[in-house]
Amino acid sequence: MMNEWYTEFIRVNLNAQPPPPPPIPQSVPMVPQGIDLERRNRLLVEKIRKHGAEEFRANKDDDPERAEFWLENTIRVFDEQSCTSEECLKCAISLLRDSAYYRWKTLVSLVPHEMVTWEFFQEEFRNKYISERFMDQKHKEFLNLKQGCMTIAEYEREFIRLSKYARECVSSEAKMHRRFEDGLNEDIRLSMGVLELKEFVVLVDQACKAEELIKEKKKTEVETRDARKRHASKSFPSQSKKSRDTYSRSHTSIGCLYRDCKKQDLDFKSRATSMASVDNVRSSKPECQHCGRNHFGKCRMKDGSCFWCSSQDHFIKDCPKMIDKEKFQGTRPSGTNSKGRLQKNV
Repeated sequence: MMNEWYTEFIRVNLNAQPPPPPPIPQSVPMVPQGIDLERRNRLLVEKIRKHGAEEFRANKDDDPERAEFWLENTIRVFDEQSCTSEECLKCAISLLRDSAYYRWKTLVSLVPHEMVTWEFFQEEFRNKYISERFMDQKHKEFLNLKQGCMTIAEYEREFIRLSKYARECVSSEAKMHRRFEDGLNEDIRLSMGVLELKEFVVLVDQACKAEELIKEKKKTEVETRDARKRHASKSFPSQSKKSRDTYSRSHTSIGCLYRDCKKQDLDFKSRATSMASVDNVRSSKPECQHCGRNHFGKCRMKDGSCFWCSSQDHFIKDCPKMIDKEKFQGTRPSGTNSKGRLQKNV
């Protein structure tokens, strides 16, 4: 039975081609595992640099804020590329340069190999380049932060930047909301207090709108005040000119009055000086025991002589010399007074 079946199979498949032999496997060159790993690490480093990772060089005058920014930026790039902890450590070490790299090599030579992890790198980097004093300073800056001259957008940006140094103050949205609102300027803070907002994002948005309204109000007030000034200057030009003339005349009058007062003061001083000199002369004359006056020579009241010409024949009222003097004064022109000034016509 088996022979018949085989004979029939051969007869039917006489023209069929036999199946090809299986292919001979070719030898593949083996790549050392270390070389392949090094190539993959190099490609990964080039990739993270293209996405914003930068080298870090330590200097004497290093700014702690710059070091902190480098670490945070590097962590962000690693997270975007979904790097493992081992890849993060190797890439971070490859970004160190100069003294920063030498310090790391010295550090890892002093600790067990199993302790050298990505978390260990971050902790040691912070201890070296981001001091505790710097952290305390930023914490105080956040606690004292006020809007002041900043816009709402600038204040929000500074608030978010410094809030990472005081996590306990923004541990919940309610605390963050209250801290931000307390730092606003008074006019905006009063507007926000009336609204009783709960969400931080809504608070910032409403504060920006209130800020714009206040700016528009102040701008309108300034324009209105300037318009009133221009209208007043156009409506009363003559009055302003009159006030300027009055001001000029008043200052001229004050100047003349000052000169007159100064002249009177000088005249008074000269008269006082002359009177003082007369008093000095008088005080130098001896006092008469008969008439009580100060004079030299014999007393005319005692011997009854004329006080004008010293004659004992008559008194001063009958003195001929006094009569001649009065006649001479009476013959003066009528247009002049006793001081030689012209009299005014009445």
